[in-house]
Amino acid sequence: MKRIAVMNVGGDCPGLNSAIRALVRKSAIEDIEVLGVYDGFKGFLEDRVFVMTKEHVSGILERGGTILGSSKFDPTKNPDDFIKLKENFEKYQITAFIIMSGHTGTEIALKISDEGMPSIVIPATIDNDLPWTDFSIGFFTALETVTKTLDALHSTASAGHRVIVVEVGGDEAGWLATLGGLTGGADYILIPEIKFNPDKLIENIKKRYDEGKKFSIVVVQEKCPLSERLKIIKDKIPESTPSDVISKFIKDNIEGVECRNVNLGYMQRGGTPVSFDRLIATMFSTKAIEYIKKGKVNIALSLKGFEIFDVPFSNELLKNKEIDSRIYEMAKIFF
Repeated sequence: MKRIAVMNVGGDCPGLNSAIRALVRKSAIEDIEVLGVYDGFKGFLEDRVFVMTKEHVSGILERGGTILGSSKFDPTKNPDDFIKLKENFEKYQITAFIIMSGHTGTEIALKISDEGMPSIVIPATIDNDLPWTDFSIGFFTALETVTKTLDALHSTASAGHRVIVVEVGGDEAGWLATLGGLTGGADYILIPEIKFNPDKLIENIKKRYDEGKKFSIVVVQEKCPLSERLKIIKDKIPESTPSDVISKFIKDNIEGVECRNVNLGYMQRGGTPVSFDRLIATMFSTKAIEYIKKGKVNIALSLKGFEIFDVPFSNELLKNKEIDSRIYEMAKIFF
């Protein structure tokens, strides 16, 4: 009998439970045994492994997070850990790992594949920055969180004539900030891929006030690069984030304007997965089991339109997928 070990590696995201549920249900049909692994590779090395059945995944479709927990632990960094990894792989007679992750788990998967430990990577990250797939599990729920937050902030920004700077996630890519800002009605969006002029931001806000729109919502991506002028401000604020710096810059350059900043942080990783995340999680997982049945491993799964494809392991998977510039240009219409 074929046996897979299922784990979440890296940051958690909504939709992982939907994926786990589909893996177990499809495996039962295909006579494949599923080992659930708590807390990624850390749990695998610690023998926190159990056989999963339908009872384990009953009622988890709508639950956020993951019943298996998650960890960024990399077993390849320490020689003793790597030896233990190979020992457990043989002890549990694993056919392949099913790794739900972004770049963190993908990098580990590439390294262990060279040592005879195959896997299939299911894309799961709120950042949507994986170059081989259109979308990843978790992105659409995080996007909905950003959109709804901006909707809520509009009323208080308008009532108090405030500028509110909202910091969102995305790692090195501007997908969450751009699409969230576009669908949530942001008046300016700052992302890593697009160099911005701070004076243009101030000009935009002043223009809105002159036109009678005495509030603004500014979305800032968590790793948005800062110009030299803004770096001077950052150096004066210990442990400041981009939203702290942008907020202070606005206060210093527009007299009489109240400015506040909000960091969405872990809110973006939580919550009930939206329907599309549940759908693609199910599609990815059922396809993964079909590949296991065929003996096809050392691949990452890719969503293109409504089709799931396989992409062979290579270092190309580790690249960063930047935001489509056409989407950002569309968002600029509303600045």
